[in-house]
Amino acid sequence: MSSTLIVGFDGRDHAADALALGRLLASRTGARLLVACAYPEDPLGESGAAADVGTDVRHDAEAALDRARALVAGQGGEPVEVEYHALAGAKPSQVLHDLAERTSATAIVVGATHHGAAVRLLTGSTPERVLDGSPCAVAVAPVGYADRVPTGTAPLRIAVAFDDSPEADQALDVAAGLARAAGGRLRIVTAVNGAVGLYPPLDPSAYAEIAEIARTSARDRLDAAVARLEGVEADVAVLDGEPAVVLLEDAQDDDLLVTGSGGKGPFRRVLMGSVSRTLLREAACPVVIVPRADGEGASS
Repeated sequence: MSSTLIVGFDGRDHAADALALGRLLASRTGARLLVACAYPEDPLGESGAAADVGTDVRHDAEAALDRARALVAGQGGEPVEVEYHALAGAKPSQVLHDLAERTSATAIVVGATHHGAAVRLLTGSTPERVLDGSPCAVAVAPVGYADRVPTGTAPLRIAVAFDDSPEADQALDVAAGLARAAGGRLRIVTAVNGAVGLYPPLDPSAYAEIAEIARTSARDRLDAAVARLEGVEADVAVLDGEPAVVLLEDAQDDDLLVTGSGGKGPFRRVLMGSVSRTLLREAACPVVIVPRADGEGASS
C-alpha cells in the first residue's frame, strides 16, 4: 500500500507553493496525494441565511480545488494519484489532522505566506497550531517555491539536522524514509558551537582543544546514527558555529531540510525550539518539522 501526503490548499499563492512541494514528493516517493480545502462548518447556525452562506463557502472550497486541479494538470512530469476533498470543520488545522489520522498520512504539506516570518494555513493557523496534535510530520514550502520547484530526475538532496535528542532521532527516521522512498541523497548534519559556555581567560590552545573534543564527539554521534540506518546511505557533516546560522548556510543547496520540533510540552503538544523556528522562517528550501512521538517529554 502506498503512503499518503496531504496538501492544505485554499487557492492562494502560498497554497500553490504547497501543492508544488506535495506533488514533487508524491512523484518521487510514489505516494498518493490528497488535496484538502477546509471550510467553516455551520458558519451562521441553522437559519435560512446560514444555509445560503454554508452553500457559498462550500462552493468557494470547490472553486479553490478547481484551481488545484488546473495547477496539477499544468505541472507535467510524472503522473501522480491525486484526490481532492472539500471538508467542513471548526478549524482548518483540525480538519487536516483528522484527515491525516484517517489516512495514516506520512506528512501534511502547507505553504508560507509572503511575510515569511509567519506561516499560515488556510484561515491563519500558525506553525504551532498546524503541528500541535498533528499525527505526522508537517512540510512547509517557502514563498515562491512553485516557481523554482526542482525538475528533472536528479536525486533529491535531503538534509537532516541532528543533535542526538529524541526529537532528532525521529527526524532522522523521517528523513531516511523519504530518502529511501525517493531514491534521494541523505546528509546528517550537526553543529558545534565551541564558544558556548566557555569563560575567559583561557589559553588559546585550550579553546582549540575543547573545540576539537566537541567535534570528535559530534562526529562519533553522527557515525553511530549512520550505523543504525537500514536501506539508505548517508553522508555526515559537522559544522562550526551558531547552529541556526550554520545550518541555514549549509542548506542553501539542499532540496529538503528535516528537523525535529526541538521542544517539549504536554501530550501531543509541540513547542518549536529557536533553531527549528529560525530554519522554518528563513531556510531557502522546504523544511519538514517532525513532532515528537506521543508521550515523549510529556509533562508530569
